[in-house]
Amino acid sequence: MVSCTKNYLAKNARPGKHNGGLTGRYLARYIKSVVSVLFPLTIVVMTPIHFAHSEQISFNKTPLENDVQLSYKWRDHANEKHQFSFTLPLEQVKNRHHKRFVPEQVTRYQQIAMLKERNKIDAKDARIEIKRIGESLQLSVRSRSEEQVKKYQKQLLQAKDDAFEQYLKDHYYTQFSNYLGQEGIKPDHLRYIKENQTLLKPFAEAMYAEASESPDMRAFLNLLLGWLQSIPYDDLESRVSSNGAGFSPPFTLLSNNQGDCDSKSVLMASVIRALFPDIELVMLYLPNHALLGIAMSPQKDEASMLINGEEYLLMEPTGPALFSLNEVAPSSQRFLDTRMYSYEVIP
Repeated sequence: MVSCTKNYLAKNARPGKHNGGLTGRYLARYIKSVVSVLFPLTIVVMTPIHFAHSEQISFNKTPLENDVQLSYKWRDHANEKHQFSFTLPLEQVKNRHHKRFVPEQVTRYQQIAMLKERNKIDAKDARIEIKRIGESLQLSVRSRSEEQVKKYQKQLLQAKDDAFEQYLKDHYYTQFSNYLGQEGIKPDHLRYIKENQTLLKPFAEAMYAEASESPDMRAFLNLLLGWLQSIPYDDLESRVSSNGAGFSPPFTLLSNNQGDCDSKSVLMASVIRALFPDIELVMLYLPNHALLGIAMSPQKDEASMLINGEEYLLMEPTGPALFSLNEVAPSSQRFLDTRMYSYEVIP
């Protein structure tokens, strides 16, 4: 079983340019009600499908003078034991925590920006009032002419919009729209991937060498998948909130030894990109879930997913179910088959 329940849709989000996102539980409830109306007499008996589960045998975190050593032991889909150790800069581990999205802070950002902009306007030209009512701001502009009123309104509202963008940037968020076209806010996954590539390169090189004596991309990806799937799933209650508090950046995930679907996908993409800067990667967003795609040629009788004319093999790093390269959970496959997904191309 693979699941990653969360809802990043924010009701106060402005339209964005990013394509990708996770939808909430209400969609599943809606679909269920529609099905029951269309087929009121249909009884479906489903036989449970059991998948091998990953097993993390042990995890140890040892503080050193300027680093922290992380040691893992786990079993893969073939029931083989693996062990792997590496060190991370202690400073990076301490400073890589994701901040939750707080609407009250957004309003404060915007209010300060608008007040600063108001101070640039001569009081003789316009009378401007900016009031905070809950999580919203009320703007009143009075001037000698309607033209001036529109001018100053536009100037102040632009300052408000700029402050919103600045808040997102400062707190590692971005705007997006899901496959239904609903607008929202989510952690800036692409930015985290970009900023962690260099720092994770030594780890990526060691993992690649561990996977096979000779260069083997598939062996590397399967070793990486099995290791990530064995890391405990983070099922904090904040998964169903829209404040993004449940997301763990790569170094936080490694240090805490737990993470959810998009956290593990971001870590895996960062590691792959550290070694292969030119390979095409996409992050796919399904209802309540996320996974990855990598541009690789399928083997004989192997299916692939076509995105923008490019063939992609899928990767399901969430766990605890063990899925090798290009294997996904049946629930994920259903959403993909019915086009209930959106995606972001990873630069």
